[in-house]
Amino acid sequence: MIPDVLFAAFGIGILALLLTAALSPLETLSWWAGWTEEELGEIPSPPLQPGGDPKRYIVYLSGVASLSGEFLLPREKSFIRRLHQKFPDAVIVTDVFPYSPQGMPLLESPRLFDRLWRRAQMLKLHERQSLLHALINLRNIFQVMVSADHRYGPIFNQGAASVIEKALLKDGYIRGSGSPVIIIGYSGGAQVAVGAAAFLKERLRAPIDVISLGGVLASDPGINYLRKLHHITGGHDKIERVGAVMFPDRWKLMGYSDWNAGKRDGRIEIHRLANMRHAGVNGYFGRVPVNGVSNAERTLEKIAALI
Repeated sequence: MIPDVLFAAFGIGILALLLTAALSPLETLSWWAGWTEEELGEIPSPPLQPGGDPKRYIVYLSGVASLSGEFLLPREKSFIRRLHQKFPDAVIVTDVFPYSPQGMPLLESPRLFDRLWRRAQMLKLHERQSLLHALINLRNIFQVMVSADHRYGPIFNQGAASVIEKALLKDGYIRGSGSPVIIIGYSGGAQVAVGAAAFLKERLRAPIDVISLGGVLASDPGINYLRKLHHITGGHDKIERVGAVMFPDRWKLMGYSDWNAGKRDGRIEIHRLANMRHAGVNGYFGRVPVNGVSNAERTLEKIAALI
């Protein structure tokens, strides 16, 4: 009896997984078709002021465990706070949800499963692990796959670029000012950052750099529009390695792919941090001291040096 129940549950899980994957592009296509409230259009920019040094703007895109741009894990909040201390004159934008072409958080009421995601948020706040965590990750992973897809990616990434641009303009960014934009993309956020780069560069008329922190990245055409892509990978980060295997254009034998071309001409640099995992207490934001220094401090120092 019990094996039959387990087998049925497994079958339902596989069916739900396949259904979720098949429906993943629908949000992108519905946004593009104008079925949602967010519409394409020019976003007003503050007037360009003559003179003065261009300000540095840093955008942080969270990993696939993200529910909303307004909701960061405590370890991420600590990292952002210390990054502020390192660069007090920089503007750091953290309120972007990268796993929706219109930036709609999973917690907003128009979403079909918003109550489910709110329950997941409550469990996260109380640091209780549940199956809902896996559902959040799975849902956002599929959106990363949409961003990397050659059919739907250009649509999704244009929407993501508009969301990032809107957040920058809200925080005072001025188009055409030449202020460099640095996007720190953690995990799947790195793919969205690279995918959005082509649209951001054209709209902002400014250099775009991406710092990929354990990023699961495809060989995206957006690489060609970056001034620099710094790819940080942990020595024990198995999740990051999935991207290197899952996307064939990143394989060494694909010599003329955007990824390998970027490595040859120096626009892509790989930085390895020993003994780091993708997440958790031994992840990039881990705060447990090892030989007197935590992984979070090592990550911060590395990123600060690259900025």
